[in-house]
Amino acid sequence: MAISDALTIKKLSDSNNTYRFDCAGSIDVNAKAPLEVLLVVPAKAHVILEFKKIERVNSMGLSLLLRIFEEWEKNQISIEVKDLNRMVNMLFKITGLGRFIKGGNDKGKAGDKNTISPQAPIHANVKKSAGSLNEKPGLKKKLNFVASLQTGQQLTGWYLFNTYLQRRMQKAIHFDQSQDVLNEASIDILFAKPFEACSMIKRHGFIPVMRPIAEADEVVILTRAGDEREMADFKQANVVTASENSFVYILGRFLCDENDLDSSRFNFTFSGNEIKSLQMLIKKKADLLFMLKKTYEGLSSFSKKNVRKLDESATDFAFHLFSIAPSLEAEGKALHTILKEMADDEKGKGILEDIEFQGWCPVEEGELKMLTMVFDRYVND
Repeated sequence: MAISDALTIKKLSDSNNTYRFDCAGSIDVNAKAPLEVLLVVPAKAHVILEFKKIERVNSMGLSLLLRIFEEWEKNQISIEVKDLNRMVNMLFKITGLGRFIKGGNDKGKAGDKNTISPQAPIHANVKKSAGSLNEKPGLKKKLNFVASLQTGQQLTGWYLFNTYLQRRMQKAIHFDQSQDVLNEASIDILFAKPFEACSMIKRHGFIPVMRPIAEADEVVILTRAGDEREMADFKQANVVTASENSFVYILGRFLCDENDLDSSRFNFTFSGNEIKSLQMLIKKKADLLFMLKKTYEGLSSFSKKNVRKLDESATDFAFHLFSIAPSLEAEGKALHTILKEMADDEKGKGILEDIEFQGWCPVEEGELKMLTMVFDRYVND
């Protein structure tokens, strides 16, 4: 993923107790210092942030903005954000910051463009998560490692990764891939989708360890290759996707809403996994498919010939996450070190290529905060 320009903020005016700032570049983990210029605004002022030149805002950037906005609200400072690009606009709405967009509100009313309607769409079938994890003993001779894969092509690489982990941790580790990790009876080490990871952190106290470098979960919206309709023509469509409790589902709905389609009027089917969803689309059991972008990119040429991409996201917000059971703190520290050093180790580097990652980086507190906030807002866990 390309790195955009560093954030710059220029004060344009401060007349009549209104402070206008021109913002340019990216708002991410490196934006903390540039954003401090905004803290000098006096109480009860009105602030206008011009975002026309903002290229990208990620989860950490949103966390930094939220902190400033909350401080401003305490000081009775009114906030107005103008001219957001499509993806930044969508992220503001997903996270609840849509109330700060000029002309926007975020009260959660049915049909409100700033939030997905709280009324559930018509569901053809809904598969809810079930089951709970067993309590973990203090010491375990054998660990259970479960990974939710992004593409089928990664499977061999993950078995090699597990062998690598066993050698480095000097511990027996059983590996399994899973489409629904929340139904696993016993998990010690987990590599999971964004909302699955959030659920395990909140429900079972799992400890975040690392996330992939430059790997955000994005969504593509697909239809069949022979279907010549464009996005605007898919009103009240039949839509298939893997899971209701997923970032792909939330992001797909927002993409449709941003295309002036009311996603609350869709008829959703949740197939359980992305390959089943693809098959349903091709067999004309659905009009649209919400799919993880990385899965789409890994499809065979034959599968790609049968579908047509209508839209895709570029939010740089959510990510798969490595975490570990709360009773295994020592193993968590060892795992952190192993993941951190993989890109500098010859064998580790080869395995990273097999699982299609550059390497691993720590999870910033702000990133996790924003992801958890979105999870709490939309997922019935």
